[in-house]
Amino acid sequence: MMQYDYSATHDSWLQQAMFANDKRKYLPEWQNCYEKKDPDLKFEDFSFIPKLCALNYLPSLSFMLRVPFKLQKPYLSKDDRTFHLLDNPVRKDKVFQTPMVASSSWKGALRAALWQIDHQEEDKQVIRLFGNAREDETGQAGRLYFYPTFFDKIGLEVINPHSRKTGVGKNPILLECVPSDATGDFVLLYVPFGKVQESEVAEDLKLVAAGVEAMLTVYGFGAKTSSGFGVAEVEGKGELAIRADLPDLTQSEPKAKQPEPELPRYLIEPGQLHPDFQNSDGSLKSEAEYLKGKPGKREKQLYDKAKKWWEREGRQLAETTTQEPMPEPEQPLKSSVTEVAFANLRELYDRVQSIAQHLQEKQR
Repeated sequence: MMQYDYSATHDSWLQQAMFANDKRKYLPEWQNCYEKKDPDLKFEDFSFIPKLCALNYLPSLSFMLRVPFKLQKPYLSKDDRTFHLLDNPVRKDKVFQTPMVASSSWKGALRAALWQIDHQEEDKQVIRLFGNAREDETGQAGRLYFYPTFFDKIGLEVINPHSRKTGVGKNPILLECVPSDATGDFVLLYVPFGKVQESEVAEDLKLVAAGVEAMLTVYGFGAKTSSGFGVAEVEGKGELAIRADLPDLTQSEPKAKQPEPELPRYLIEPGQLHPDFQNSDGSLKSEAEYLKGKPGKREKQLYDKAKKWWEREGRQLAETTTQEPMPEPEQPLKSSVTEVAFANLRELYDRVQSIAQHLQEKQR
């Protein structure tokens, strides 16, 4: 049964364009329809991808890798829409209609890149990462989870077939694509299960890093990768986080100590009156009681300031403290997540080697 596509019957320009011989005049409407219209809209606001701190709720030695990239060559894929202006539409999200790389596409591209660097499907480490077909009792799930990537640009590539007899080009084919210089984020999550060893996770981390580098820079992702499409380079600061306490690798900047505010003489700490001004029950002494044995105009001025503060907020604070003592704030849980950053794939390799070395040393 043919899939029903609402936009083909709802958008009048699409109805006309589908049956037009020359579709070029409809390209502006096509581009406006699929490019992100709101410049302030950020896909991260929808929380499609978890934060690095979410690793605190996952098993020990789980890790997350985020690689921001910029396309060096256009990205091509195949959408499953029934009706479209072009014969070769790029895949889009069904809700937002933005070009995307699906999670399953990332998984296939990374697995293909590992195959290219001599890691076959029967490799135990590859099966541990990606799982295998559940055709028998030996089937198992993989440890890698992939997240979709969204783009805010769309473009066209043209293939111009030539006649074998005359060599003249005719009827150029338009391919919808994500153009070069478009940016996105590649994000994967590794979650170990069962009996886990640090050395095993270290080897998996190194293999994942090598595969990601090969996929992005050499073999590409998407369609027509053999023709050079779908390659990219790192753009911006990438992040790698692992749920393990590796203090030697944590990149932390010293926090500047905030200067403490200067307190008036009638207070010993914020909200706490000096004992010289207090009665035994915590109330404010009378002026005569305080000034007894303290001659001088400055002492009277100080008492006047203390009295104004007491009437403004001190009395209420004292009553609140007497009736219901403030509970001590709970100490935040110490994070066991180690985060490192990298600016290029060479730095990612160095960070991965350091983490792997620390994990292997912990197991010894």
